[in-house]
Amino acid sequence: MKKITLLIVLFTYTVQSQNFPNPYCEITEANNVSVEEITAVNFGTTSITNTDSASVLINETSTIVNVSQEQVLTLEVSGNTYGDFNTDIVAFIDWNQNNTLDDAGEIYQIGTITNSTGNDGVTVFLDVTVPVNAVLGNTRIRITKTYQDANSPAEIDPCGILFNPFGQGIFAGYGQALDFTLNVTSLSVIEFDINALTVYPIPTRNILNIEYKTDINTIEIYNLLGEKVYVKNSNTKNIKLNISNLSSGLYVVKLLANKGQYNFKIFKQ
Repeated sequence: MKKITLLIVLFTYTVQSQNFPNPYCEITEANNVSVEEITAVNFGTTSITNTDSASVLINETSTIVNVSQEQVLTLEVSGNTYGDFNTDIVAFIDWNQNNTLDDAGEIYQIGTITNSTGNDGVTVFLDVTVPVNAVLGNTRIRITKTYQDANSPAEIDPCGILFNPFGQGIFAGYGQALDFTLNVTSLSVIEFDINALTVYPIPTRNILNIEYKTDINTIEIYNLLGEKVYVKNSNTKNIKLNISNLSSGLYVVKLLANKGQYNFKIFKQ
């Protein structure tokens, strides 16, 4: 258990920017939060690194990640726990664009980081599916990182870095939050150009070559039971997939690009 100082006096938090995080909530108890930083966020093919260990809420809203309705992307986060402690990572995404970050279906518990410097390869990750009814256009995603232990659970709250030490009430905790932007597009109006796709050899043994006219963001392979058996995040037009570890049989390959998605079958010899 970390050393905890329970402050009774309430401080007035001075907003340093009139624009950010509007129209979304500020972290109002920020003066009392002990910052333990988020060091990196990867979403799809976009990477964000953070070295700010002073600010409670990080403004990365200029970073825009293009996503499409029904697209599946991996969200991966790392952070500094400042010793052998646990910090919970939660993502909040305003899919319905009502300026509220924790409606039903908008909260994603990514996992718990334990005993990490934030730069040692320790991460937590989760596949996030963009809802088919997600409102098109730019919206906000917020990642929170909050200390917790068995006696002091973290609060799931997009507007605070909060925990409940020994059941004594909700107090400002240890952690950080980071905001960036998603641009939601519709697959129904963005088509994948099948004529510009080349895949060889089929059937294949070890290496599957994929070539397309624009960058392919993600390649996923599923067995006939619908289980994902392979995923690769990419940002290139020409890709060589090493699938030598897959068993012989039929598979479905899903290609995800900024200009739509396309599925096809392969036979692995």
